[in-house]
Amino acid sequence: MKLSLEAVSEFNQIHSYDDNNVVIRPQHQDRLDAIETNFILTADTLIRDWAVSDIQQLSAAQVAELQRLDPEVILFATGSGLTVEHQKIAQLFIPHHIGVEFMDLGPACRTFNLLVTEQRKVLLAVCFQSV
Repeated sequence: MKLSLEAVSEFNQIHSYDDNNVVIRPQHQDRLDAIETNFILTADTLIRDWAVSDIQQLSAAQVAELQRLDPEVILFATGSGLTVEHQKIAQLFIPHHIGVEFMDLGPACRTFNLLVTEQRKVLLAVCFQSV
């Protein structure tokens, strides 16, 4: 699905997505970048090839990596409804005052774009194996 966006070049933006990739417009650039592997995206950071095979199996080091990026909210693109495992993951971030949402890829991409244009500190974590 292609998204219509306001031109906000100072932030990373999601241009479009489908089941196999997400197309990003990197900050301060006019080019588009298709990403087909797991990744982490914030307004100013793109971490490709995120080494997570299943969001429900996040390691302590992977949780710490997300916390170091200092988000207000983390959007996990999971492709499934909330599970007990998701609730356990969310509990890991509560002491750090980080909100956590689990969404399908489409809503997660649209929410990311909305929050980043509002200058919120949002982090999108996409694991295609979970989508």
